Amino acid sequence: MFGFIKRIFGGGAAVQNNHDPFSRDMPAASSVAPVPPPPVRAAPAIVMQRDEIIDAKTRIAGYRFSARRPDSALQADAASTLEILSANNVAAFAERRIALIPLSSADWVSLNYRPLIGTHTVFLLSLPERDEEAKTWSEVAAMIREAGGKIALAAGAMLSHRELVLGDADFLLLDFPSYSLANLEKMIKGLRVAKPGLQLIADNVGRWPEQRYCIAHGISHCIGSFTTQPDEEQPSGEIGQSRLVLIEMINHLRKEADLADIAEIAKRDPGVVVKVIAMANSPMLGLSQSVTSVDQAIMVLGREQLYRWLSIGLFRAGSTSPRDEVLLEMALGRGRFLEVLGQDKHSKLERDELFLLGLLSLLDCLLGIPMSAVVERVHLSPALKEVLLNNSGPLGRYLLLAIAVEKGSVQNTSRLAEQLGYSLEAVETASLEAIGWAEEATRLSA
Repeated sequence: MFGFIKRIFGGGAAVQNNHDPFSRDMPAASSVAPVPPPPVRAAPAIVMQRDEIIDAKTRIAGYRFSARRPDSALQADAASTLEILSANNVAAFAERRIALIPLSSADWVSLNYRPLIGTHTVFLLSLPERDEEAKTWSEVAAMIREAGGKIALAAGAMLSHRELVLGDADFLLLDFPSYSLANLEKMIKGLRVAKPGLQLIADNVGRWPEQRYCIAHGISHCIGSFTTQPDEEQPSGEIGQSRLVLIEMINHLRKEADLADIAEIAKRDPGVVVKVIAMANSPMLGLSQSVTSVDQAIMVLGREQLYRWLSIGLFRAGSTSPRDEVLLEMALGRGRFLEVLGQDKHSKLERDELFLLGLLSLLDCLLGIPMSAVVERVHLSPALKEVLLNNSGPLGRYLLLAIAVEKGSVQNTSRLAEQLGYSLEAVETASLEAIGWAEEATRLSA
């Protein structure tokens, strides 16, 4: 339903992509090509909550998806969740990453969830509330398995539904804050004995030290706000030399400096030189001869591609923490979301500003320094400085909208979308497209 025209980091001819935003063959894009409007349809006004599922290697292993209506924000809308995920072929996404989808046994009976099933589709199945519902529930669990899906259950049901949990669950979702550490460790040890293959997901993890604690004690995945929080155990202070060189190169690009001058800046850091040359020799560009010098590499890449590659390099240069890749993908997704959202109302230059806003908005978390120190280093427009420092100014609502979408804040998303003049369908289109783009961009630029 949502077809998009992509270009690989600004290079080569435009490629028509009629696949969904989740599709693996979607090339990464450097700028928003003209996008045809989605077909008009009678769609419910919903917000798709998408929570990142982070694995033990600190990578985005997938998402928990649930659509919610603004008038009933606390309750997932099963029909809308199914419609949006079916339209965007989440089954293809689930061949690569986990798609965790909440539903009840009644939802499964009344709706057709089979088109959502891929290798890593996991249904978070609510347990029966009454004894007389247990038979129907077990039949639904069997049908999910026969269709190729996996089942996740809530750990809170261990006391009342222990046999169902041990018999049917592939994943167990634990509400991390509701357990004392002693009780959590006792539960994990018991589950290892009772069902060794059961995978544990900790929900509502708020800090990076908590995430590391969970992984150290055998929990395979974590969900929570920790992903966009500073890591209090990370050394903070100075920006590394490689990142300083990249920031200066970005600043000169934004000032329209000669490419030869930008090449001279790159030569200050051997690591940057190697990376830029590797960029130019990427198979995506399809060059017939290898590039051997940084001067040649920068000329081959051109301003637009170089600008995007350097933005990604800010997150990877001198990387010492595995969480940097998570922040990179989230920042790229945030920037892409704002860029796509602004395509009908803003110029190319303004869309570039929106992309940069999304990207830089997580740089303080990455570097472990105040945003004011980041802003001092990067040549930014007054509007960008205002929103990064104070969440205000003409671009302030855009950043707040991106954050509201990421957090699944239905009321805030609905309010901010209306203030900016966007329908919720337009917001969801941009959001889902950004997820696929960011995944592919990080994979192709690795």
